[in-house]
Amino acid sequence: MKDGSVESYRVKLTEFTENDLIIYHKWFLESEPQRITCRPLGDFSLEAVIKRYAERFSSEKIRHFAARRIDDNEFLGRVTYFDLNTRNRSAEIGFLIGPKFQKQGYASEALALLLEYLFNKLNLNKVMAQTAEFNEASIALLKKIGFQQDGRLRQHHPLDGRFYDDLLFSILAEEYRTAN
Repeated sequence: MKDGSVESYRVKLTEFTENDLIIYHKWFLESEPQRITCRPLGDFSLEAVIKRYAERFSSEKIRHFAARRIDDNEFLGRVTYFDLNTRNRSAEIGFLIGPKFQKQGYASEALALLLEYLFNKLNLNKVMAQTAEFNEASIALLKKIGFQQDGRLRQHHPLDGRFYDDLLFSILAEEYRTAN
């Protein structure tokens, strides 16, 4: 770790800034928010997003990291942990890599760095992720980095006039340490 960042060979995680949020907001809208989250979206104007981000930034239970390319410091996307539960030492993660950086391995590297942080720095026992059954790219990515499917939330994700299942995944500290 140098300059407060965590690094792999191509990607580093740094503090997520308001400038990053502006780029992320554009990518999120381009990605059709209703496709990538089943959570309520509310007011998603840039002003409202900046205000919510400022309010949540001080919380210990949620933290956003910017994934940046090491070579040129370009913002690649955001990885987040939230719903931190200190009693059972768990958290859920979310991620979005910018459209022009997808399918190049950056998401795998960024998530590997996030897992390293969560298991080794925060001493978590379990990290969870949730995604819609139609999000084949996220499902493949989670499985690739060692997550196992724990369950299914039936008819949980509304999209285009119908409900889809959401899939629940997790990886345990012992599984992470065995694989790494």
